[in-house]
Amino acid sequence: MSHSTETDEKRHREYLFALASVEGIGAVRFKRLLARFGSVERIFDAELVEIAQLPYFNPILASRILTSGNKLAELGQKLEELTNQGIEVLFPEDAKYPTLLKSVPDAPTVLCRDGKLSEVNEQCVAIVGSKRPAVESINVTLELSIRLVEAGFTVVSGLASGIDTNAHYGALGVNGTTIGVVSTDLSSIYPYENRELAVKIYEAGCLFSEHPFPTSPTPANLVLRNRIISGLSMATVVVETSKEGGAMHTARYAQLHDRPVFACQWNAHNQYSEGTRQLIRSGALPFLPDQLGGVVDILTHPERLQNAVIGTTIEQMPLFERQKS
Repeated sequence: MSHSTETDEKRHREYLFALASVEGIGAVRFKRLLARFGSVERIFDAELVEIAQLPYFNPILASRILTSGNKLAELGQKLEELTNQGIEVLFPEDAKYPTLLKSVPDAPTVLCRDGKLSEVNEQCVAIVGSKRPAVESINVTLELSIRLVEAGFTVVSGLASGIDTNAHYGALGVNGTTIGVVSTDLSSIYPYENRELAVKIYEAGCLFSEHPFPTSPTPANLVLRNRIISGLSMATVVVETSKEGGAMHTARYAQLHDRPVFACQWNAHNQYSEGTRQLIRSGALPFLPDQLGGVVDILTHPERLQNAVIGTTIEQMPLFERQKS
């Protein structure tokens, strides 16, 4: 690569980073700008009124965009700083940007990756649930995580306490690959007690965040983090959750992304099985705690998954008949 090509590429990434760092610019507006102006560089050459007149834009947002173009040197320095920390900054146009995530309409415009796993394939399954799970739910999570790894899948979760932590540890326990998605920047792991787990995930997979700048784990950021968990995954499994649990957001994002959702059907009625019952009522594929083999079987046979997703009832699915786990 010639020096001028390198310089052009560096400047192009700085422009992408500038645009992605503008408050209010998500995936939809990002695509709209590129469709209108053809390239990210031409956006910053535009007149304020040209940007402001686009659907879903206004003069304030247009002004923010053009102002960010004046910070290229500062943003270039930040990109260099992240690279020096071993953090890779990915944009949707990059080959290493995860394919499944790229295909969802609300994919992050910038994605930070840290860890030994440099490329993410499409064989990813999310396991999510309550922060204070019952013992039975922990056992289901660990066993399902192990079975998925043994079947060749990567386990994705959100590094939260409870089900998420056990999903990651289940995969790690059998030398599997696991991905953690955080709601903060990658230098500020939350919850604090999972810093050691984050290091283990770094060694056996990778960590993702859409926050290149210092970011705290606000409720809004925690919810948005869930769309990345589901976006990375071909399917989402909810083990246990209350109706208000964060796992419900992950499941809803998965449904919006037209990805299958599995929900554990618990016999006991308690607050942490209410969410999974609600998901099953709204179309999630139910499985009993001793039907984990059926879940893995469906995920490893896409044609069966297709039959399941288009509305086959549990009575019609021999795959889900009670079996020894």
